[in-house]
Amino acid sequence: MGVVLPEGSPGIGAGPQILASAANGIAELIATLGGDAGRVFETVHVDAHSLDSPFNELSLAQYCQLFEEAARHTRYDNFGLRFGYGFKPKQLGAIGYLAVNSPTLAAALRNFCRYFPAHQQNTTMTLREERDLVYLDYRIEDGRISRRRQDAELSIGMFCNIFWHALGRNWRPLEIHFEHPRPPEPREHEALFDTPIYFSQPFNSVVFRRSDLDCVMPEPDSSLFSLLEPFMSGRCRRARPDDLVALVRQKIEIQLQHGNPSIKKVATELGLTSWTLHRRLHDLDVNFNDLVRGSRRDLALRYVAEPHIPLTEVAFLLGYSELSAFSRAFRQWTGMAPAHYRRQCALTRRLERSSAAIRN
Repeated sequence: MGVVLPEGSPGIGAGPQILASAANGIAELIATLGGDAGRVFETVHVDAHSLDSPFNELSLAQYCQLFEEAARHTRYDNFGLRFGYGFKPKQLGAIGYLAVNSPTLAAALRNFCRYFPAHQQNTTMTLREERDLVYLDYRIEDGRISRRRQDAELSIGMFCNIFWHALGRNWRPLEIHFEHPRPPEPREHEALFDTPIYFSQPFNSVVFRRSDLDCVMPEPDSSLFSLLEPFMSGRCRRARPDDLVALVRQKIEIQLQHGNPSIKKVATELGLTSWTLHRRLHDLDVNFNDLVRGSRRDLALRYVAEPHIPLTEVAFLLGYSELSAFSRAFRQWTGMAPAHYRRQCALTRRLERSSAAIRN
């Protein structure tokens, strides 16, 4: 769920927003893990005082960058996971209070999904039912925000706390899904949620039984709910429209795992005809095939830089049937083989850590 990029950063601008309440407590966790919160905020160009009021807004891109930098700075790869696991619903501000003051868990989750655009923009938040299972799906729909693992893990932890509020700490989801590849140390994920964890999925999801929805929320305050609902409704009405290029890039990223994305498939997912999508992109001076090439290249650079993801899996995630074909494409993009690029990234990280140790 996401900090402000420096002015003039390419392609982001002000962008979609998120209420500052979603970062409530990040400075304390950074300090607990031995980090310097001030340095983290300075690195991502965020004013720490912007978190003082839960009604302030942050750029969603900066919010995501804030947690990625916190994980890097503290050298704790599961920073977002730990943050979200300990994050109580009321800390989310208005939308959290709406959820816990709903009459049932079903109403809480439906209200959460309905008013989520008032809390965080350019994001999918839905309840999806398949037979006796229900999926609470979450995904940022902004393809410009590529590094969002920490956000995904903290968000799933936050959402599980709504279930624990209603059903008690002994409740366990049936499954947890994450859209990012398997991290180097997934054991903490399995230990915290005590359930199977699946990576490289279409959505970040909490999977649970339909019967859980019947649970009555403990001590809901209908008066408080009636005060908050008009505020959230008003924010939903004035929410910024989704950025078309960012949405298209997000759809392309998902389709890459299954081969070459097509404008027809992307248009269908957006509720448009192929011709309409082509025309709207043309009006923005954007070519669909260029977006596919750019998305594939950006994801390749991101995945190859992660030493724990086998290069054969990187090739698969980007829609290549063979590693050799991916390697040829990667050489065209960067002028070097994937393995060489990975070694260069590892060297850069070591130099950064050495410099940080000297400064400290």
